[in-house]
Amino acid sequence: MNILMLGAGAMGSLLGARLSRTSARIVLFSTNQKHIEAIGRNSLTVEELDGSVSRFTIESYHHAHDIPIKADLVIVMVKSYATRKAVSGVLQCCGDSTVFLTLQNGIGNWEQIAERVGEKSVLLGSTAQGATLVDAGVIRHGGNGPTYIGEPRQGVSRRVRNVVDLFNEAGIKTEPSGRMEQLIWEKLHVNVGINAITALTGIRNGFIPETEAAAALCKAAVVEAMDVAGRKGFSIPGDMVDRVLGIARATAINRSSMGQDVDRKKRTEIDAINGAIVRAGDELGIPVPVNRTLTLLIKTLEAHYLKAQ
Repeated sequence: MNILMLGAGAMGSLLGARLSRTSARIVLFSTNQKHIEAIGRNSLTVEELDGSVSRFTIESYHHAHDIPIKADLVIVMVKSYATRKAVSGVLQCCGDSTVFLTLQNGIGNWEQIAERVGEKSVLLGSTAQGATLVDAGVIRHGGNGPTYIGEPRQGVSRRVRNVVDLFNEAGIKTEPSGRMEQLIWEKLHVNVGINAITALTGIRNGFIPETEAAAALCKAAVVEAMDVAGRKGFSIPGDMVDRVLGIARATAINRSSMGQDVDRKKRTEIDAINGAIVRAGDELGIPVPVNRTLTLLIKTLEAHYLKAQ
């Protein structure tokens, strides 16, 4: 199987490293030229959870026209706002049978992919793995967690099971699911409760449950998201706040993806995370003041450093 990792940041690189252990041919693609060139020179370095260091030799490219494969599977790991452009940019590497799997943060991603390639070519996924980009060509595995993959609608297909088997072969604990929309909304609560808070304060995930003020802010944001999700028809578990805090503990050393974006003065995915709760709250007439404030603060910070650039 030929697999194209579309977006080789911290998480894309981690998944690519793990999948390179299988019989599949893995190709990383990212517009981060320094990262890709470092992988080409020195291999991809992964600082593991146990303190050891692993190195992976993986094909990697930063120009789409250089990609040498026809992809059977494209794993989409770009930022949510870049989804349409990124997918369109690699279609020359794809065919009618190519499957696109999104494991991105936030909501609305699979719909954007389907607009370009059709719903029948899309699979949905959610992962609780964590990773941080330490330097060009170097990532740190920040936490383990389950991964789920399924179809856009109900049911578990043969192609889902094939991809799940491949992930498990790579050592990524993965299960098939016939309720991916539900799971994506549950994952959204994790991002809502961790990402903006860590991005604004400079802390790592594990500081949230250790600190009364940060934990209270996390709880308030998650409870608002639960109210919105419930009105949209998703049955969010009543212990979701505890789950979010538990994931923050499990990924304690990890710097959230939004935190990494702010550290590097890049555009964030706030619109697909806390901003998505704000939009849905406005549509449903549900007040979401905490998520609105977090969203506006991130947008203010973004505007400041992007304008300076």
